[in-house]
Amino acid sequence: MDIKVIKELSQKYSQDDLLKFADELENSEKTSCPECQNNSDLNEVMSNFLQACEIKKLIDNGVSLNEAVREFTKRVRTVLS
Repeated sequence: MDIKVIKELSQKYSQDDLLKFADELENSEKTSCPECQNNSDLNEVMSNFLQACEIKKLIDNGVSLNEAVREFTKRVRTVLS
């Protein structure tokens, strides 16, 4: 999980854009997202898209970026523990 990249993606793109990037990656193993062109780890890129989409959902519901990241990472920690 690269929080810096996830925050950047969630600020810059809509949920639809992020899901489009994820679909492209799943279907062609490539993405049109400029921020992810140089990353060869497809699993990491897919994870970043999907996590950014979850954070974007929170932002779209009025939660600040920092609070959305905190809430999301708290959910992840709960699942992993």
